[in-house]
Amino acid sequence: MTTASTTAPLPLDLDAFHRRGYAVVEGLFSAHEVQQLRTRVREAVAAAEREDRIAIESGPEGSIRVCAGDLLSNPRLRSVLLDERLQAVVRELLGGQPQYFGDSSARIGRYGMRGWHRDCVNRRRWRGGPDWQGEYPVVRCGLYLQDSSRHSGGLALRPGSHRPGRLRPTLPKLVDARAGDLIVWVLRTVHSAEAVRMRGLPHLVLPPRLQTRLPQRLRVPEDGERIVMFMTFGLEGSHLQHYIDYLKTRDYMQTSWAASSFEPEVWEQAQRAGLQVLRPVPAYGAPAVNRIPV
Repeated sequence: MTTASTTAPLPLDLDAFHRRGYAVVEGLFSAHEVQQLRTRVREAVAAAEREDRIAIESGPEGSIRVCAGDLLSNPRLRSVLLDERLQAVVRELLGGQPQYFGDSSARIGRYGMRGWHRDCVNRRRWRGGPDWQGEYPVVRCGLYLQDSSRHSGGLALRPGSHRPGRLRPTLPKLVDARAGDLIVWVLRTVHSAEAVRMRGLPHLVLPPRLQTRLPQRLRVPEDGERIVMFMTFGLEGSHLQHYIDYLKTRDYMQTSWAASSFEPEVWEQAQRAGLQVLRPVPAYGAPAVNRIPV
């Protein structure tokens, strides 16, 4: 799969994005590309398992397998991160030059750990904190490689929950995303993963705990094996730096950065794609022969 330099930018409703705190970009990747990516993710995970470079996250409904290191360090998967269509979307939604700092992954499987949460540092709005001062230009992208518009396994959001002035919880919504759609949300937006749709009431958003307790016979099934790619970007400034400083305190992120090794030409590929790549810690992006012990 190659980047699409000749592809016209998709129309985006910026007002709706700023009002809701998320956007769904339909059909960013074609059905053929989705099948290619599903194969590549499976190959990448299989290779990581052979090399003992795999992380397994277990929960009440199974486990998720994640390759060590970020997408940029994975030759099979970095083309998604550098795809010019994706970068054009992120650039327009952020309103400037995206910066990337090694926070991305490809995940296979499900584990049933559902719960409303935010991804930013100061997650409780009523407590305030730097994240709730002014606009917050840090976003996460989720590329779902199976249908979640008529199946379980997608994302649930609370539209408008990213706005500082809103005092009451907003009504939840199941995101109707098809395979190849890109979901982008502000890190302050409340959301829950692996949403379960109920048979007979597929648009009803049950509380996450009830979703987990719902018997399989009452669930709309998932569209095959769940495979999702996540990527985080931000604009240069205090909010992005606050988030990166927070990630430096998280063991899982330090482990991922330390495992993210690539050659100097990858930095050049990112530059040609219009993506500015930061080095949050010295080990990140160092070639394997020059790795700093951790």
